Amino acid sequence: MRITRLRGVAAAALCIGLAATGCGGSGGSDSGKKTIGVSFAAPRIALYAGMQKGIEAEAKKLGVEVIFTDAGGDPLKQANDINDLIAKDVDGILVSAIDAKAIVAPLNSAKAADVPVMTVARDVEDKSSRVSYIGNDWGKSGQQIAEWTCKNVEKGKIIMIKGPSAAPYVQEMTKSYKQVVGSPSCSGMTIAHEVNVSALTSEEGLKATKASLSAVPDAKVVYANLDDFLPGVVQAINEAGKAEQITVTGFDGIPETLAMVRDGRVGFEIALQPKKWGATALQTMTGELDGKDTPDQIFIETLPFDKTNADELTEAELE
Repeated sequence: MRITRLRGVAAAALCIGLAATGCGGSGGSDSGKKTIGVSFAAPRIALYAGMQKGIEAEAKKLGVEVIFTDAGGDPLKQANDINDLIAKDVDGILVSAIDAKAIVAPLNSAKAADVPVMTVARDVEDKSSRVSYIGNDWGKSGQQIAEWTCKNVEKGKIIMIKGPSAAPYVQEMTKSYKQVVGSPSCSGMTIAHEVNVSALTSEEGLKATKASLSAVPDAKVVYANLDDFLPGVVQAINEAGKAEQITVTGFDGIPETLAMVRDGRVGFEIALQPKKWGATALQTMTGELDGKDTPDQIFIETLPFDKTNADELTEAELE
């Protein structure tokens, strides 16, 4: 819990939108509105684009000013962006870590400056450097995907196409997935090949899956843990003529995946509904600034779906 600081320099800094070097301007507001800085890991991927929409909508409701920055996936740039937000005298910072270790120093600088920090979607290694983590229980999601796979496929080799190796969500999902696959309850499934992609694009998904299918031509499952590269994964499987052989599991549940689950190109998805994340993060931060008690972790409920319930959903529900 924190009492809002008195501002030394006040200047309008509302900036709803992304810019490669941040949004410019100085922090504070002549109107006395709270100003929140936002540093996402990779704003152009679906999860963060959805969270931005949620933050923008909630900011209008709450009368809060927001400064978005864009580090372009660069941990050093993100650290510099956070230091810039501190210099702008923002009231609080919402951050999604590109690297769990790289931004601990600037977060501790924020703490020393009495600027509360909350991590969203991706946490940091030093939990004492932030007030709260808001997002998903990544380990639970990895377990859910593995359990669905074991129940619906039962036997065969698995290819894992994963996001950046340094990302905490990738590490946690992988760990929990592996705790299920190959266990006594899932002895028929084995992980035969793993690859991490750093550029979260359909093109990278296509390339990684083609190489993986060459290494494991008899694979029965492709685990894709981010929907940003899922279309490329599906394309590679189709081009190899293995659509009937391979079951694909995705993750994020962006609206475009609903049709893919309905027609069988993807077997299982977990929708994160990121607009809700953005709104919850901003609500939590403003509550902290107003002196409310904030939990150390806030897990947001996800929405698993496959063919059994996909027809009950709409694309709008997945935003």
